[in-house]
Amino acid sequence: MFETMKRIDSFDCSTERKKGMETTIYLIPGVGADFRIFKNLQFPENCEIVHIKWVASKPDESIQAYAKRLLPQIKKDTIPVLIGMSFGGIIAIELSKLVKPAKTILISSIRNKTEQPLKFSILRRLPFHRFIPGSVVAKVNFWWSWALGDLTRKDKKMITEMIEDINIPFNEWAAHQAITWQNEHEPENLVQIHGTKDTIFPHIYVSKNAHIIKGGTHWMVVNRAKEISNIIRKELAEQNVIKRVEGITKAA
Repeated sequence: MFETMKRIDSFDCSTERKKGMETTIYLIPGVGADFRIFKNLQFPENCEIVHIKWVASKPDESIQAYAKRLLPQIKKDTIPVLIGMSFGGIIAIELSKLVKPAKTILISSIRNKTEQPLKFSILRRLPFHRFIPGSVVAKVNFWWSWALGDLTRKDKKMITEMIEDINIPFNEWAAHQAITWQNEHEPENLVQIHGTKDTIFPHIYVSKNAHIIKGGTHWMVVNRAKEISNIIRKELAEQNVIKRVEGITKAA
């Protein structure tokens, strides 16, 4: 039993590379965040990790058009694994329509319009968010505890540092895109990891197939990183096992 668990939980990208199927993990952060949000996650050995960088949005640009402008950051000669946190998960879904990822993994995010919370429906009809300057939202920190849960001094320091580097017009655009997103597409090999204390995207709206982390908040990518890493590693390993079994079956 223990040997079986060890095989399932081990996914080595170098093994895939030897078979001519190099796997690259692409990390897509949420609104107001950057590569630092993923700093506590642990990925399979020898995997190439690429942090997708936000580019400036254009006025009235659609989320589909924006996703296309991120494509140059995805290599054509590798098998992509897309991992998106919050708004980054929404972008991962849009990118999955343009490339064929081995896995699309959502952390504290939603897969389609049916998982949007009630407050988003209200904001689509009464778009108060469009009248609140993004600079005010970014620099007033009283909402941090509501949005992200309990934060340590180190957490607050990291948030402050990320806020100093954000692009306010992009954040305003991204928030509106998340609220008005009308996606119905669901990519193959989709994995969703969600916390029961997420206040941005309450877990009561997400799929019953999601990996649920009890007590996880919208900040769990940082403070529950070990559990999330274990889920990611297992999902990648199981995908690898399935491919090996299919190959053996065909050969037989």
